[in-house]
Amino acid sequence: MNTWQPIEVVELIAQARSASDVFGLDSSTPAGKRAGRRLHRALIAAVHPDRAAAAGLDRALAARAAAELNRLYDTWMTVDPDVQGPHVVGPRNSYALKERLWTTPGTVVHCTDDQQVRVEIARQVGGGAQPLGFLHDALAAQRMDAFVPEVLEAAITDGHQWTAYRLPAGMRSLREVHAAYPAGLDGRDWAWMARRILMTLAAANRTHGALTLDTVLIHPDQHGVMLTGWGPARRGGHLDGVAVADLFEIMLGASAAQQVSFARASERLSPSRRLHEYDLLLQRLYGERRFRRFALTDQTTATSTGTR
Repeated sequence: MNTWQPIEVVELIAQARSASDVFGLDSSTPAGKRAGRRLHRALIAAVHPDRAAAAGLDRALAARAAAELNRLYDTWMTVDPDVQGPHVVGPRNSYALKERLWTTPGTVVHCTDDQQVRVEIARQVGGGAQPLGFLHDALAAQRMDAFVPEVLEAAITDGHQWTAYRLPAGMRSLREVHAAYPAGLDGRDWAWMARRILMTLAAANRTHGALTLDTVLIHPDQHGVMLTGWGPARRGGHLDGVAVADLFEIMLGASAAQQVSFARASERLSPSRRLHEYDLLLQRLYGERRFRRFALTDQTTATSTGTR
């Protein structure tokens, strides 16, 4: 039987990002609950103030560790018993990992029981913190927090960083838009989507690293754009430039050749410079910007009216 030392328990608690980091993932089966209960008793005994003091640990530190340990155990024990199968447990909630929606080289994304909540999981163990929380705060300072998801919580499970976030109702992926317009969007409709993608990249002031038809979401009625699937910051911002150009080519097809040519020619420009040059092109092609209604129905048929 392992005998826990007070300092070991303090370090374990300090490093834990979620209850499952201490007690494991099985909080629903009888065997898992028994194992968790035994571990909790052993850990709480190790940080008892009298034992901790005898081992040279400050009583106040031991008391704080015991309180946090009890909080983690309560969280672990109150995981929704209806959550079956693969799931992750965070400091506040548990999330069932349902259908895998998409993957990138660095991330896998699952839907959950709540259709508006998704969980992004880093594929690499110890791959570094996912940036959504930082990005949301950075963009909020520029009044652009609507361009990235609302982070619910983040933690580490089995060495993998993960982030749970909520999407606004009505968001659709570019893959869905492309399915509705396989021959290509009208260039005026793509213009507002592309501009917002570039605006977000410029405001974030970092690489995205995984711009695809799945990671870019739009709100058809509100002309909203949201970027998900952000990877660790990397050098070489032109990598996003190539990905953006790929999106231009896929979403426009042959319907707006000048826009596609521009996207390829501007791959190595910074997002802010690229946005400026793109606005000049749009002015030349379509004149002054005007709201253009764009609707994408549940049957993946789309309509648009008005001018750009």
